[in-house]
Amino acid sequence: MKIQEIRNHYELFSEWLQSLKQLEIGYWSQPLDEGNWSIGAVISHFLFWDKYSIEKRFPYFDEGARLDRFPDFQSVNDKAEEYAKKVSKNELIDELLKIRNQYLSMLSEITEEKLETSFFIGDHELSIKDYFVDFVEHDIHHQKQVIQAIETMAAKN
Repeated sequence: MKIQEIRNHYELFSEWLQSLKQLEIGYWSQPLDEGNWSIGAVISHFLFWDKYSIEKRFPYFDEGARLDRFPDFQSVNDKAEEYAKKVSKNELIDELLKIRNQYLSMLSEITEEKLETSFFIGDHELSIKDYFVDFVEHDIHHQKQVIQAIETMAAKN
């Protein structure tokens, strides 16, 4: 994946996030599927992991850097889910869009060469490109879930 493709993803994804402001509020808090998160919780999940990346990862992406392992995923996800219940749909979307704009600003300064910078998270070696590709794929995975859930909810109404 080239840097421009990564930038394009974040631009298009931000447009999609903005479109969720039009989503009926009843859909926002409904589980994607039985036993799953709500749409709001998924958006909060993005927010919490994006904040983590902005604070604990991006500033330290230097050749050979050794970064701590990721925190306990379940703990972060549980906090994200609780947060989604405390703020409004538009507040949550706006907060995530603000973080995504920080991503875009940072990405505007990254070159193809810089994407190849290699570092470690725990014992796992990866490049900046690998990190972003993982998160782009993560975005797409959850985006498809949300779109499918909205279509299913709409079909029931």
